[in-house]
Amino acid sequence: MSRGASSIGSGGGGTIYEYRVATLDLVGLLCGVQVPGLDVVPDSVCLQKANEFPLDDVVVLNRQGSYELAVQRQVKRTLEVAPSSDPWRKTIRQCLASLDSFGDQIDADRHRLGLTAAGPIAALEALRELAASAAAQKSVADFLQELPRLGQSYHRVWKHLTQTVRGLLTESDSNAPEQELVHRSAYRIARRLVVQIEPTEHISPRYPALCAALQERVLHADTRVDAAAVFRMVEELAQEWGPRGGAIDAAMLRNRLRARGVVLRGDPSARSVVVGRQRGAQHEAEALTHAAEMPTPSSRPGRSESLQQLGVIGELEPSDALRLEVHPAVDAHVGSGAVAVLPPYIARPDGVDGRLRRMVAEAVNGSRLVMVVGGSSTGKTRACWEAVRAELSSWRIVHPLAPDRPAALLRALQDDVLEPHTVLWLNEAQLYLLVKDYTTKVSSALQALLRDKQRGPVLILGTMWPSYWEHLADDPADEDELHGGMGAVHQLADLAFTIAMPPAFQARELADAAALVASDPRLALARSRADSGRITQFLAGAPHLVRRYEQSDGAARAILHAAMDARRCGHSPLLSEDFLRTAAEGYVDGATWHTLDEDWFTSSLAELLKPRRQLPGPLTRYRPRPEEPSLESPLYQLADILHETGRTVRKGKPPASSLWTAAATYCRTDADVRELAQAARNHQVVDCEALYLRAASSGDVSLLPWLIRRLTALGQFRRAERLIEEHCLDGFLLGELSAAVGISGQYRDSERLARRAFDVSGDRHGHRRLTHHLLSLGMRRDAERLYSWAADNGDPVAARWLVEHREAQGDRIAAERLARVALTRHGSPSALLALAESRSVAGEITDAAKLCQTIAAHGHADLLVARARECSDHRDHTTALCFYRAAAAVEHPMALEWMSWRSEGQGEHQRAEDLAYAAAAHGNSHALHGLAHLRFAKGRLQDANRLNRAAAQAGSLSAREWLARKGLAA
Repeated sequence: MSRGASSIGSGGGGTIYEYRVATLDLVGLLCGVQVPGLDVVPDSVCLQKANEFPLDDVVVLNRQGSYELAVQRQVKRTLEVAPSSDPWRKTIRQCLASLDSFGDQIDADRHRLGLTAAGPIAALEALRELAASAAAQKSVADFLQELPRLGQSYHRVWKHLTQTVRGLLTESDSNAPEQELVHRSAYRIARRLVVQIEPTEHISPRYPALCAALQERVLHADTRVDAAAVFRMVEELAQEWGPRGGAIDAAMLRNRLRARGVVLRGDPSARSVVVGRQRGAQHEAEALTHAAEMPTPSSRPGRSESLQQLGVIGELEPSDALRLEVHPAVDAHVGSGAVAVLPPYIARPDGVDGRLRRMVAEAVNGSRLVMVVGGSSTGKTRACWEAVRAELSSWRIVHPLAPDRPAALLRALQDDVLEPHTVLWLNEAQLYLLVKDYTTKVSSALQALLRDKQRGPVLILGTMWPSYWEHLADDPADEDELHGGMGAVHQLADLAFTIAMPPAFQARELADAAALVASDPRLALARSRADSGRITQFLAGAPHLVRRYEQSDGAARAILHAAMDARRCGHSPLLSEDFLRTAAEGYVDGATWHTLDEDWFTSSLAELLKPRRQLPGPLTRYRPRPEEPSLESPLYQLADILHETGRTVRKGKPPASSLWTAAATYCRTDADVRELAQAARNHQVVDCEALYLRAASSGDVSLLPWLIRRLTALGQFRRAERLIEEHCLDGFLLGELSAAVGISGQYRDSERLARRAFDVSGDRHGHRRLTHHLLSLGMRRDAERLYSWAADNGDPVAARWLVEHREAQGDRIAAERLARVALTRHGSPSALLALAESRSVAGEITDAAKLCQTIAAHGHADLLVARARECSDHRDHTTALCFYRAAAAVEHPMALEWMSWRSEGQGEHQRAEDLAYAAAAHGNSHALHGLAHLRFAKGRLQDANRLNRAAAQAGSLSAREWLARKGLAA
């Protein structure tokens, strides 16, 4: 194998087989392509996750939608499909355990059971086709009715599966299981089984396409590393990560590849990467992945346009706290200038303020992340302001803000704006860390900043609501609003020091601060009117804003509900006027709508913008700073407390259809489009095609296949076909649609779609399922016609069925002609092999031998040997001998070895040696060593020594060890 090449690409077996298989899925994850068994692009791959999944070797996941999609895969180098095989029994036991743990998800086709092995090929192919047949049936009864029509090989595999399931169920229960339970359990496994055949000694069939995807999608033109070398690196990472039992996402792969000098698309030039490596920041390159998405240097806005650099903290005025998003205090109706910008600060207990200030002060000793977690308007931002003023007065402060927070943050990190001794102010940190398209980039960039000692010390100081922090620190809790954060954000959370901000002051704390409260009329007013010590909420106007929402009605409430639902569904804080106008229309009830005048939106919006008591209204207008670009349309922001309120009062209520219309037309950013399109998918909405199309054009490739499948399930076949043809031409989707149309009884349309699917991408899923359905209905003539077309186009399953069908009808000449055409024209030996086995079982050894000779002459001796082993395991020694002989005739090394041992057993000793030497000459030195064992067992010691010497000279390590134990020279 050449330096840097992957064993997957060279066919070598230098790596543990299961990690070689995992590498294929990891590269698919890196490239953003689908993997076998998962209909969408994965977002993570887990290795050795036995604590979560019974089939634990490789688990491929997608958690971006409203529910989790997974393929749990077990990997075996060799898997004999037989009840006596321990690996097979173990695998089926794990499948039964998956049914116990994930039965609902498996039955709903959200989880699938994967099985990957290298051989025996014939048995695995039969198992794969059996699984496809089971998936095509609606129930176990339909499948059992269909089974007799499928052929002998299917019967054999089904028999082994049910015998194994019965045995395992008997082990768990002393009573013998009912036949119905056995069949139902075996059917549930088979219909969700994804069988892959990955060779150990040859190039993986997936390897060339993945190499092409690496070159086209991942590797930068400047990199000196080719796709084969990247495969090798990913293999090594799989072996490193595998024993840890962790989850791997694309960001982790990209980080580690960059650390090895690989320049990826979206990175700066190779020279910049070298400089970054010299600085020792292993993960810094992750922060730069956003560079390709930024404007060019000639058009990039200045730094001051994307963030606020407020200067040295000790020189800031109290009014600067408002620029850092400290809430202005409620008006207490005092004269102008009589009070300060901010009311006096009431200190929290030492466990809050004291601990926060100690954590902030510790930043001088090294970079750190401090997160203050509390509800809306609980005083988080004010506490952070007081802490940095008290402890880091000589430091500078930077606030990435407008108009796109995460992009501003990434630009600041990229341009090295953050000098040592800087506070990075991330108020409402969820707006930086939990924006779907930025989550991984921002989290990885912040990790790189924390670990880079040359850029520190810096303090990353953030605030966040508890519901968001729970999602950040733990597993995703609310998939309706927050999509999977991927690995980097959870790793960042592990680095954070957290402070929990209490929702209210205790009575004793207020009593101790009585003099301070009395000194400011706003505090005095809040103390007298706030409920249960919620002083900060009253000062921020929270009760006032909630009351304004509760007392609103008609058009004003419709606008607020539209804004609440938009934010709840993932829209960024800034909402355009056109968006609000269009979305609000669907929230106005019929009775109110007919009473509105032409100016209803403008007047209602003005009312919601109107401040009271010097506090902003429920909506506030965003005003760009003078140095920022002007806006094409006004932007508005919903008050934080109303966003939090909306997450509660609107939870579980479906958004109005007008929200999706507004999203399709007036969303300002691609990120907002994708977020709202995913929310529409979560709500199972199909009448927002324009939104899905726009989201797909902006990069979310999973939405259109979902919509097409949803329309198919609803019976809207024409609409689904139009979408496929116009926007998402994919043979597999056409095949699925063909199957659904056929099951509905529209056989002519189904056949047309099946043929179209094959023309587009060679997909055979549609016509196979249609044919199975036709056979289940007894429409054998139609099924035969469709299978004839499929066989003419190279479908081995169709060819095998037709051959078995012709043979059963007594038309032996037609059966053989069809099988030979499949072999010679399409390179598929399975039909001829099935015919040979059938004739051998019928006692027609001469005919079977001729057919096997044809198979071997066309280069498929490997298949003959693999099938011969299976026949031998099933006590069909006559057929096994027929297959071995044909393979030996073309000097297949394994067949020569078997024939050698057979000749020895029949007393043909010289012929046995000749065959063993021939096998050794073709690379199978074990044949000589095995023959030596047979001679040794019969007491022929000199022959055994002679043969072992020959085997050792041919390269047999076992023979050398045998000679060494005997003290003999090789």
